[in-house]
Amino acid sequence: MNIKTYYLNTERTALMKAYLLGQVESIEWCRRRPAILILPGGGYEFLSEREAEPIAMRYLAEGYNAFVLYYTTNARYPKALENAAYAMYKIRMRADEFGIDKNKIAVWGASSGGHLAGCLATMWNDEALLNTLGCSGEDIRPDAAVLSYPVISGITNPHKGSFNVLLGENATHGELSRLSLENRVSPKTPPIFLWCTANDDSVPAQNSLVMAKACVSNKVPVELHMFDEGPHGLATCDKITGWNEYFYLDNCKQWIDLSVRFLAKYMKV
Repeated sequence: MNIKTYYLNTERTALMKAYLLGQVESIEWCRRRPAILILPGGGYEFLSEREAEPIAMRYLAEGYNAFVLYYTTNARYPKALENAAYAMYKIRMRADEFGIDKNKIAVWGASSGGHLAGCLATMWNDEALLNTLGCSGEDIRPDAAVLSYPVISGITNPHKGSFNVLLGENATHGELSRLSLENRVSPKTPPIFLWCTANDDSVPAQNSLVMAKACVSNKVPVELHMFDEGPHGLATCDKITGWNEYFYLDNCKQWIDLSVRFLAKYMKV
């Protein structure tokens, strides 16, 4: 099957690369594929290529059209969120052109990219964001979110580097709390899939735990997988993205299939 790839650049978002699968006219659902917006990690300081195209390839294999966003780094909040929200808006508004179902668009993010994906999932109806973009909340709301070893909290076991970039080193407790996603979950938050490793020494597993707890409290569909061990930044958990054998973990690699099942259930793929 042919895969079209090209870069998209608009006046309000960072560079985005589209990966579009060809249509199969004899298969009805292929005419309107689900889609996924991919937000790589990197502590908001850089973007990890290991969490960009390799992730797109895995979801392409499952029938998704994928979009990798190279959002602005080393910028204060809400610049990256504006990038991500506008990217979601453009994908949804151009759904016919991209051959996707505008009601089946998920967001994926890893580490700090997981925080950004979580921001989009929990702040899609933020009035200031909507006023900046000039769109409605439904235009930018993801239909589900997949968060891989995500940065979540600026209060509970925080990844300080990410919040230093977003808010500065002298951020107040109130500012940190506002960008702690466990405090932003509401009953309107879309379904959330989380996974992490118990011994992650960069972004502690407690981040995923507090997010899952917040989802349960708000009756948001949530699935959490905590694997017993594995370094931070596992990406696809194999030789494609791993620096050495410590990243080749068949056990953790299950997250890909598990997330696909989760998305299929809640987006009715």
